[in-house]
Amino acid sequence: CIRDRKKGKPPEKNIGEVDKPVSSKVYLVDKPDAPQSVIVAAHLSRPGGQPEDLEMETVMRLFGGMSTSRLNRNLRLDKHWSYGVRGMLLDARGPRPFAVIAPVQSDKTKESMVEILEEIRGIAGDRPVVGEEFESIRRNMVLRLPGRFETLGSLESAALDLVNYGYPPEYFYEYAANVRRLSESDLNSAAAGFIRPDELTWVVIGDLARIEESVRELGFGEPVRLDAAGRPVGE
Repeated sequence: CIRDRKKGKPPEKNIGEVDKPVSSKVYLVDKPDAPQSVIVAAHLSRPGGQPEDLEMETVMRLFGGMSTSRLNRNLRLDKHWSYGVRGMLLDARGPRPFAVIAPVQSDKTKESMVEILEEIRGIAGDRPVVGEEFESIRRNMVLRLPGRFETLGSLESAALDLVNYGYPPEYFYEYAANVRRLSESDLNSAAAGFIRPDELTWVVIGDLARIEESVRELGFGEPVRLDAAGRPVGE
């Protein structure tokens, strides 16, 4: 009965920093005869509620959050190896996962991993956001606002962001003006601080009989085979 429950202090969430990985790993999951491989490249980034959150929202949309993002232009539009690739910085009050998720044709698994790493290094600083690309993404961030907030659910989500991340009440009211004030250096500085190519953990799901040897040749990290439940094979 609810009336019989004792009062107590609610448990506190542990949302502090976590240790960085000692070494990079590539986890391999076998899916025999799969025509595609699913590639995940991820690491933990800074917690939500940072002063650079607006910059990073803009960076991540350009990097992997729309059909003409850098990732999609590379693997889908230019090379036709994937139907669609996503790059994201997930919402969290604690350390946020930065992740790329890429379903690609099986015989291009190794090549796609090379391209993904190049794109991650690019957005982290090797290929800064400048010129027309910068102007285009800034326009995109403003012009999409009517569609972004067209439902009650989206308005509720925005209100929760204000609470969860401690944004000022006028955060979304001033959103468009603040986007217009962003500079190239703002975006590139934020990306360099949040995206860490040398800390990536990879997960590759596919037909290992066809792809495992070539993936191991990349030397992206210590290879570990997992079963479908995520347990190391052989343990």
